[in-house]
Amino acid sequence: MSLLISSISSKKQDRGVTMIYGTKLLETDTEIFIAALAQTPVYVWSLDSLGVYYQVTSGSIVKYTPDAVQIQSEKDLGLPLTQWYSREMNEFSISF
Repeated sequence: MSLLISSISSKKQDRGVTMIYGTKLLETDTEIFIAALAQTPVYVWSLDSLGVYYQVTSGSIVKYTPDAVQIQSEKDLGLPLTQWYSREMNEFSISF
């Protein structure tokens, strides 16, 4: 039971920084812009049916809009080389 609880509470606030599994969430357009400009590897996260975050893909930001972020995948996971991810349905984060 404690494993399930710790998984569900994996998105936490740490000293004013919102995190998922030890990565910093990109929450503003400015943070996404800086990550895109610096070509920083970005993780894309989504929630499963139990409310646990899982990593969808990782890669660099190609473009972004107020509604979506286009990621160029680092790995060939059977996905197109670049794909759009909804900002409403996904979270984006970086290692630091």
